Amino acid sequence: MNAAAPVRWPAIAALTAVSALSQIGQFGIGFMVLPVWLAQRGLDAPRAGLFSASQWTGMLAGLLIAPWLVERLGAKRTVSLGLAATVVAFATMNALWWPLWLVPGLLTGLGIGLRWIANQTWLYRLVPAESSGRVVGVHEALIASAGVIGPALAVWCAVDGRITFAAGAAFTFAAALPLWLTASDDRPSAVKSARLVRTDRAAKSTPVGAIGPIAPMVSLGMVVVAAGGIGDGALYGLFPLFADAHGLNTTQTATLLTLFGVGGMALQFPVGWFADRAGLAATVIVCAALSTLAICGFALAAPASWLAGASALLLGGMNSAYITLGMVAAACSDKAALTRNMRLVSLTFTASSIVGPLIAGFAMKARGSDMLLWQLAIMSGALVVYTLGLREGRRQPDRSSSMGRAWIAPRAFQDD
Repeated sequence: MNAAAPVRWPAIAALTAVSALSQIGQFGIGFMVLPVWLAQRGLDAPRAGLFSASQWTGMLAGLLIAPWLVERLGAKRTVSLGLAATVVAFATMNALWWPLWLVPGLLTGLGIGLRWIANQTWLYRLVPAESSGRVVGVHEALIASAGVIGPALAVWCAVDGRITFAAGAAFTFAAALPLWLTASDDRPSAVKSARLVRTDRAAKSTPVGAIGPIAPMVSLGMVVVAAGGIGDGALYGLFPLFADAHGLNTTQTATLLTLFGVGGMALQFPVGWFADRAGLAATVIVCAALSTLAICGFALAAPASWLAGASALLLGGMNSAYITLGMVAAACSDKAALTRNMRLVSLTFTASSIVGPLIAGFAMKARGSDMLLWQLAIMSGALVVYTLGLREGRRQPDRSSSMGRAWIAPRAFQDD
C-alpha cells in the first residue's frame, strides 16, 4: 500500500474560488437580481413563478447530464461549459421579452447544475473526512457571498439592466481563471475502468459501493435539501412580489435580499462546525427551529424595522444551512459513492426548488402574498417534526436491544 497522499489545499482553495465567483454571477445576480428586474417590468406572480421554475428546471437538466459529461470531457471542461451557458444567458437577456425570457432562465440554471456536480465532486474528493463539516461550512459561506454581492449591486445600480447583466457575465467569466490554473484529476484510465465495471456487472454479482444502498445520513440530507429547495425556490423567486405587495420600493427589497445573503454567508461555518460536533440530525433540528422562529418574526415585523432586518439575517442563514447540511451528508459519505450521493442530494434540492415557486406563485395569486411565508413556515416546522421523529425511532431499537444498529451512521445521529 502506498502512503496516504498529502492533502491538496491549494487545489481545494482554487476550486472553492471557482464556486464563489461563479455563484455570484449565476445565483446572486441570475437567481436573486433578475426576479427584481422582471418585477420592474410588470411580471405577475404566476409568470414570475414560471421564470423561477425555468431556472431550476435548467439546473435539474444540468445535474442530470453532468456525470455523463464529466466521464467524457472531464470535470474541468464540464465546469467550463456551465460557465459559458451562463455568460450566453446574460448576453441575451436584455434583448428578449416574455416568454422568451424563459430561455436565458433555463441557461442560468443549466450553468449552475453543470458547475455544481463537476466542481464540487472534484473538490470534496480532495477533502479529508475529518474536516468535511468545516470545509463545507467555509465553502458554503463563501458561495453565500453571492447573496450579498448580487443584491448590493442591485441597490447600487438601481437594477439597471446593462450593469446587472455585464456584472453577472464578468463574475461568471472570472471563475474560469482559478479553474484553468488547477491541475485536473481526470484520467482516461479511470473512465475505462468505470466502463469495464459496468460491462462486467452483468456477468458478476460483486457488490459495488457506488451503487449500494443509500446511507441513512445521505437520506436525511436529501430530506433536508428538499425542504430547503422548496423554501429557496419560492423565497428568492417571489420575494420581490411579496415586498411590492407590502409597499417596499426596489432599494428596500434589494436591501432585505442583501440581508438574506449576509445571514447565509455568516452562519454557514458555525453550522458546519456544529454538525461536526453534535451530528447532522441535531443540527437539522436546531436550524429548522430557528428558521421557523425567523419566519414568525418576519411576519410580525414592520417592513423597515430592526426586527425585519434581524429576521431576514436569520432566515437567510437557515435557508442556506439546509444546503450546507445536505452537502455535509454527501461529503461525509463513502468516497466511492461520492458522485452518486452528491447527485442525489443536488437533484433532490433542484427538483424541490422547481416545485416551490410554482406552488407559492399560484397560492399568492389566489390567497395573497403572505402565502409565501406560510409555505416557508410549514416546511421548516415539518422538518423539525420529521427529524425529531427520526431520532426517536433510532433510539427505540437501542433501548430494546443491547446489540444496537451497526448500519446507523454515527455522524448523522450522534448526540455528543
